[in-house]
Amino acid sequence: MGRDGHESEPILDSNPFYVQRRVPQDVSWRWIYLISMVLSAVGGIYALTHRNKDFSVLASADYLSDPAHCPVIPAGRTRSLLANDDEDFKPTYFLEAAGLCTGVSIVGGLLIGLLALYLIRSKPHAMVGASVAMQVTLPAAAGVAVLAAGGGAASVPLFLTAGLIGFVFYLYRNQLALVGRLLGVSSRALYDNPSIIGGSLLIQLAGLIFVLPLLAGMLLAYANGGVAPNPAVQSRQGTSCLDGQGQEVLCCAWKPDDWAIAYMAWAAVTLSWTSLLAFTIKVFVISGVTAQWYFAPANQTPRGSLRRSIGHALGPQFGSLALAAWLLNLLNTLKQMAENARQENRNNLFVQILVSCLQFLITVLEYITKFGVVRIAITGEELMDGCRATVDLLRRNLLDTVGVWWFPGMILQVTALLLSGVWGLVVWGFTYNYWGGTKVALSSSIAMGLLAFLFGILTIGFINSSKWSISHSCTVLQCQTLAIARLQVSVLGTFRVNPSKFHQDAAYIAQHIWGTSGAHLGHIW
Repeated sequence: MGRDGHESEPILDSNPFYVQRRVPQDVSWRWIYLISMVLSAVGGIYALTHRNKDFSVLASADYLSDPAHCPVIPAGRTRSLLANDDEDFKPTYFLEAAGLCTGVSIVGGLLIGLLALYLIRSKPHAMVGASVAMQVTLPAAAGVAVLAAGGGAASVPLFLTAGLIGFVFYLYRNQLALVGRLLGVSSRALYDNPSIIGGSLLIQLAGLIFVLPLLAGMLLAYANGGVAPNPAVQSRQGTSCLDGQGQEVLCCAWKPDDWAIAYMAWAAVTLSWTSLLAFTIKVFVISGVTAQWYFAPANQTPRGSLRRSIGHALGPQFGSLALAAWLLNLLNTLKQMAENARQENRNNLFVQILVSCLQFLITVLEYITKFGVVRIAITGEELMDGCRATVDLLRRNLLDTVGVWWFPGMILQVTALLLSGVWGLVVWGFTYNYWGGTKVALSSSIAMGLLAFLFGILTIGFINSSKWSISHSCTVLQCQTLAIARLQVSVLGTFRVNPSKFHQDAAYIAQHIWGTSGAHLGHIW
């Protein structure tokens, strides 16, 4: 129901919660984002038409190293340039077959992604156990290695870390069992709705289409400027320029115009906003599709659910998603500022404690915002209303809600690292032996193994991001439907959740979120 009292109609007769007809929400943020994009486009066009036509020549190292092209003036601030050293350790075999190696890595990444999806779907509890064991074993193994190398006391923090991680997982053992079932349900949802993968790809490609012009506009704005003395230059020796440390630097530097610097800052903010908007749209769409599947009659998958969710995202709730992306962008900026303050004040205990508290608060706000996006995908309400409901959800079910919010992402990330790492090692060992076991073969096989690991991470990460959104959608749906049931038990007569999708999972999840009454409602389903 919108704020103006407009009643939204259910999409299915069996669905008392997911609404189809929605009123526009947070409209002002829709226009703020669109105006930002228009201004960025206008600035990019202006940068294109007014750029320095000789930029490629003037900004070249040969031109900037000639002291005749600009006067050398001392400056208070110094810097040094990194030198490029030739490498003797070149991956010759890899470079000679770069196309084939890349193709094999891509195919292997896809297969590893499908394997990860199968394992999470068929053996969710085993994957949770493997993830926990890996996080406990790694610091313990590092401690053993340090101890074997004669490190002595240096191994104690590693053993303490392993013990602390194991103790925390022991305290959360009930939540880990819940997460295992939740991941199984999310994998089943992804299996029943393969359109989620295609829709997610399209959303990310669309986001890339909007991001690339902004990036091009920033590059074009940088080309608006001229050559100026390098402020790092302190002295001159023959035709060379030296900084305050006596290191050779470029005599000149490219200086963008003042308006170009301002535009690049504006475009950078808009670019980050757009990237996060694509992320929030993807979470919104996946959550909407999951909600429609969740309430579908037995053995049926709703038709047009992806199109319907995309229509909601780009239509009445685009403003809410723009607001969510803006908040996430702001929180990311604050987090980066806090981290910079931490790095600059390593010896200041007060600053370290203050930054830690601030980062915790920022993390909580990020989770609330993301959870709010999941909720509004189901309810159609404004973002702030969804976030307030999320806070209420956290207040009523703090331990389990935190567990089912944090643990799935952690487990999926560890699964991606584990499978991709094993795949990368297998590729490295095979290619090293195939190429002859020489020094050149070693460098080429390392490059091949890293490429296989990278594509494995990208593929599994993409699939896991969909399962992450689905798992939290199921959490919200479970809590909300049970909340409705507690207020009006008679509404249970309208629920027709497919028992083949969940079996005993609904009862198990309900029991851990709502206690005995929740277990009773889950068994009624």
